[in-house]
This record gives sequence, structure tokens and C-alpha cells, in this order.
Amino acid sequence: MGLRRGEAGAFWQDWDARGSLARQRQHWLEESPSLYAASLAEAEVALAEARAWRLRFSDQPEPDWVLLAAPEERSPLKVIAGEVVFPSAWSLPEKLGQSLPEVHGPVPDLETKLGSSIATFFQKLEPGPLWLRENWGLAADAELDHHPSRQRPRLGPEATLDTTWLRLEHQCLLRLPESRAVLFGIRITCHRLSDIAALPGLAPRLHRSLSSMTSSMAAYKALTAALPALLAELEARP
Repeated sequence: MGLRRGEAGAFWQDWDARGSLARQRQHWLEESPSLYAASLAEAEVALAEARAWRLRFSDQPEPDWVLLAAPEERSPLKVIAGEVVFPSAWSLPEKLGQSLPEVHGPVPDLETKLGSSIATFFQKLEPGPLWLRENWGLAADAELDHHPSRQRPRLGPEATLDTTWLRLEHQCLLRLPESRAVLFGIRITCHRLSDIAALPGLAPRLHRSLSSMTSSMAAYKALTAALPALLAELEARP
């Protein structure tokens, strides 16, 4: 799972001193709330606690977030609320009410390989510790909002390192003390792949990561068409 301990302030405090990121989130939450925000009636108590917790760090918190709770002890967590303005080709309202295994269902082999470890982690998770991890993908632009309704351009066979962005999803997990819901924070940063490949030793590492990807994972990440061109360019790098 790649989890490591983290500090709440480092994740939840503002990263954008100009405030443009928070304003962009707020704009879309007001303009198209049905695309980016959703909650179940049963989430009322946890929702109030999560909002109060987030406001400790900023009056307009930047990270997207999802609330997860188990309807019964030992049952899988399910999505009960959230605001996800910068999704990576998924829709929060469509995930509302789904269990964590259902949410992870489209990810190749995730449940079969890590499902039991994920369930054990959340069963043992207590208020206090905060855990961080990263997920990644590649994209044809540096736009933060990749909601399916926006139909952003996909990477194709003409992709180059200059026209491809590494899309990093910074994730944060913690259990709230009163409701015992799990708060899942998400931040997106985008980095031009040619800039990453130019760093010492990273072009070979990128090549190994992409060349070892299974065909099912490449399809899931929408990289199948772009991989040959990207691998050829990375192979030519020192």
C-alpha cells in the first residue's frame, strides 16, 4: 500500500499561497455541485465533524476529500460523503454508497492482491495517526479537473514526453475521533514528464515502471496507445 506516517498540517494547510486553488474548488462546487459533491443522509454527524476538522487548517481548505464509514462493525467501509473537484477520471456521486471493494473493483488485481491488507489496515486504524501515500497516472494535459463529464483529451500514439504529464495523487487517511468515520484527503499535482525524465537517473526508472506494467493496468490507466512512443523516447534518454 506504500503508507507512511505524516503530519496533518503538512497535508491540509494551504500549498497555494495565492489562494487560487481554493477559489477554483469553490467556484466549481457552487457552479456544478451535483458533479463534485454528494452525501448520504446518514453522513450528517460525520460530515459536520469532518468539516470542523478541516477548518482547523484553512478557512477554504484546498484538498478534495471523501468520508468513509462502516454501517456495522467489521463490515466494509462505504462512501458516505465528500467533495472531489479534481478527480482523475471518476465521479464521486457515482461512488456514493459503494463499499470500498466496489470502489476498487475497476482497478486490475487490487482486491485480489491487497484487499485483505486494506481491510486489516482500516480495522486497526485509530484516531490520532495520519497516513500518507501517493498514486500516479499520466495525462495529456495539466488540468486538475479530469471529471468524466469534461471529456479531457487522452494520450495517444503521438504522445511525447513534452506533451505528457505525470499526474500525482497525494492521499491522506485518518480516523475522526467522534464519528469514527475515515477522512480520505486527496491533492493533485501535475508535472511535465520531460522535466521528470531530465532529472538524474529518473529516465531509466520511468522506463522500467512503464515497461513492466501489465496490459490490464495500462488499459485501466488509459496508456495502451501511448506506451510505445513514450518507452522509445525514454529509452533514448541517458
